[in-house]
Amino acid sequence: EEINELEIEAPWETSKTFSVESKSPDIFYYNIVLQDLINGFTSNTLEYKITCTNGDGYSMEEYAPVPSSPEKSDQILIEGIELKPKAAHTYKIEFRYLNSEDIDQSDDMGETLSGSLYITKGEKKEILVADFYKKMKEQYPSTADTERQHFDQTVGDHDEDDTESYDYSGVYKETGNFIEKGKDVYYYSGNITNNWVSFAGFYWRIIRTNEDGSVRLLFGGPAEDKGNSTEQYIGSPRTYNGTRDDTMYVGFKYGNLGSLNSNRENTNNASILGLKDDTHDSGSEVTLNGWYNQNLKNKYDGHSHIWDSYISKTAIYCNDRAHLGTYQSKSRMGYATAQRITTGARPDGGVSSDSLFHPSYKCGVDYEGDLIENLQADEDKFSGLNEKANLENSIGLITADEISYAGGKYNTQSSKTYYYLTADGSQSATGTNCWWTMSPFGAAVDGWALMLRVYGSDRSGYLSTDNVGNVNSVRPVISLKSCVTLSDASGEVTADKNDPFEVLPISEECASANN
Repeated sequence: EEINELEIEAPWETSKTFSVESKSPDIFYYNIVLQDLINGFTSNTLEYKITCTNGDGYSMEEYAPVPSSPEKSDQILIEGIELKPKAAHTYKIEFRYLNSEDIDQSDDMGETLSGSLYITKGEKKEILVADFYKKMKEQYPSTADTERQHFDQTVGDHDEDDTESYDYSGVYKETGNFIEKGKDVYYYSGNITNNWVSFAGFYWRIIRTNEDGSVRLLFGGPAEDKGNSTEQYIGSPRTYNGTRDDTMYVGFKYGNLGSLNSNRENTNNASILGLKDDTHDSGSEVTLNGWYNQNLKNKYDGHSHIWDSYISKTAIYCNDRAHLGTYQSKSRMGYATAQRITTGARPDGGVSSDSLFHPSYKCGVDYEGDLIENLQADEDKFSGLNEKANLENSIGLITADEISYAGGKYNTQSSKTYYYLTADGSQSATGTNCWWTMSPFGAAVDGWALMLRVYGSDRSGYLSTDNVGNVNSVRPVISLKSCVTLSDASGEVTADKNDPFEVLPISEECASANN
């Protein structure tokens, strides 16, 4: 049907439906095009949105401006949509002209919108991991280039009048003092469902882009569960470190007793990391190295490469041991993370009433992004190539700072955040189990080493402390190399849709690269 209205007056909207059907036995890729488009509107308040109402076609998350075209031209709106054999996609396309109080729309008077919807043959689209931030910006154009200014609310918190709920769901950008090497990082936040990746027989949730161009993933269970397992962890709950009576044991790796410098010698692996040659079948309390060796280092991708060759060796996993005040080996003290993610922290590790705080993707800074020690400690920046904090396998855990960026909050339930939920949004991804971060908090009065962990359904994603000798579940975190390619998809996995990004076979050049 035509959209044929001689005059429109803001606010205005209209919609049409159309369908695409395959009678082929093969997979087909197509583009949705506006053919012979004329659009003279210049205010960018004439917008469109395409939604697939039946089938597994493409849906836009938000409205986008209709492409400008003062003379007839063909404009591709969406390209490379996969249509399975004998399948059909039904769409609704909506147009609207907004009434804006902030934009002068007088230049739109007398202008025209015309054109025809058209389908052309497309190609399977791929996304280079190094460019994945562009996809994130495409998913959430209204928030992706903004920075969150406040981290004192979690998703679902209410304002002072208890009338409005805060919602930080989307993609945001972090820049400045809080970024390693000053490079922009884009991250997912809140109750979102379109950050899923299928890789190595498992589902994962994308946490963020990394400063080296790689993309960081959080374990989401076996692929056959499609993100709906309530056991999105490996093995049985286990200790972070079997010994807990010294602050040294907050180390992902650690050295010797006596001083922070000695602690940072990193000659011993934490219990949770395990020995270099651990294997997955060595017991129910699976270590990160054991799981990695079994599932990524000793398994092939179905072609000629092991899954380990897809993993960045330069991505940093921060085990931040920058300390507040005087270092205490066997009495109360606090680490930098405590200051960044709580409402301020005194040098003794206690919490003050100061409301200024800010998480960081950088090791060793306070809530203003300033270094706590004279130099940033390379010994806390674990990666596959850092000789001072070298990992046998490039694997880590999520940090408490990443939890905060994702919409969580210390000592607060966070049940509307993606890291807490199953794909269908109905349950805790770890059931009743709590799970470890790799962020040190400090030491208790008795000197017991304290890490930060996330609660399961018992306390709905509550971020709190636990001593390293207690047991919590383990959710691996890895980073895909910047040279890896993904199939273009919506990333959406819900009760009604299963369209994760899929990792495509790696090239020889990429397989041999560190990132």
